[in-house]
Amino acid sequence: MKLLAPIVVASVIVTISYAGATTVGNAPVIIIGGSAIIAYLIWLLTTYRQPADASKVLPLYLVAVAAQLVHEAEEYLAGFPSQFSTLFHIPAFTEQFFVITFLLVFSVIWILAGVGLIYKNPVANFLAWFFVIGPGLVNGVAHFVFPVLAHRFYFPGIITVLLPTTASILVIWQLLQPFVLNGQKGVTPQHSVEVG
Repeated sequence: MKLLAPIVVASVIVTISYAGATTVGNAPVIIIGGSAIIAYLIWLLTTYRQPADASKVLPLYLVAVAAQLVHEAEEYLAGFPSQFSTLFHIPAFTEQFFVITFLLVFSVIWILAGVGLIYKNPVANFLAWFFVIGPGLVNGVAHFVFPVLAHRFYFPGIITVLLPTTASILVIWQLLQPFVLNGQKGVTPQHSVEVG
């Protein structure tokens, strides 16, 4: 499974990005597909080689997922699907599409990834990176760009977007800890020698 994981993940990224571009439009694909590519590269360099320690990562990861659900509730209640659809001229980005794709499908994927982290599953480790890069960081930046593009102060989701963004930064820190610490293990402290 571990050797096939990068091939399977790359194939899914390409397939979903292509399908999304032809059915929903470029804006969501750039945000989601771009996040997936960045997450894929970071995953290959980090937790693909040494899976995350679920005892350290999972609690913060679940907080980040819960924060994302709060954020998506604001988006849904404030009309994000219709405003996003209007802003980027994407008729296929309907309320139904948003509910099924983001509130249901992605939420199940994020929770299953949490279970997979317990078992050191390589795909779950990719999904954790994808979550913190996509919904965590890129979505956080995008929500401050949307009001500028829409020429207004408020865009649905901007009030709560820093919840998953902040939690994701903490998850990233936990995901990177073993690699930061491993880099420091090779450094030995310098001792002064007194000649006497």
